[in-house]
Amino acid sequence: MHSSYPPQGKPSSIEASQKPDLNLIGTNCPMAFVKTRILLDKKNAGDFVDILYENTAANEPLVRSIEGLGHTVISRATINVAPQITDLTKLVNSSTKEKLQATRVKIQVQK
Repeated sequence: MHSSYPPQGKPSSIEASQKPDLNLIGTNCPMAFVKTRILLDKKNAGDFVDILYENTAANEPLVRSIEGLGHTVISRATINVAPQITDLTKLVNSSTKEKLQATRVKIQVQK
């Protein structure tokens, strides 16, 4: 995880190939918010955090809730990601071409 991200202190654009600080694929609110809050509470003011979450109806309030805590959303991008399949039956029956929509959010921590 990044304590001073990006190094120059300026927010950079979101890169799809870069690993997020918190990957919430497969997690829906309210647990997605709980995990996000735990991470944000561990950070210092001015730190940047990169979060990836699925675009589901349950996760719609996630960004609004983060902003409600007083943190600043620097950027938001919708991307297609390969689903994480943990069930062997689903893996055998799934198409490897399937993608799911996710949102990648860069947040500046405020205390």
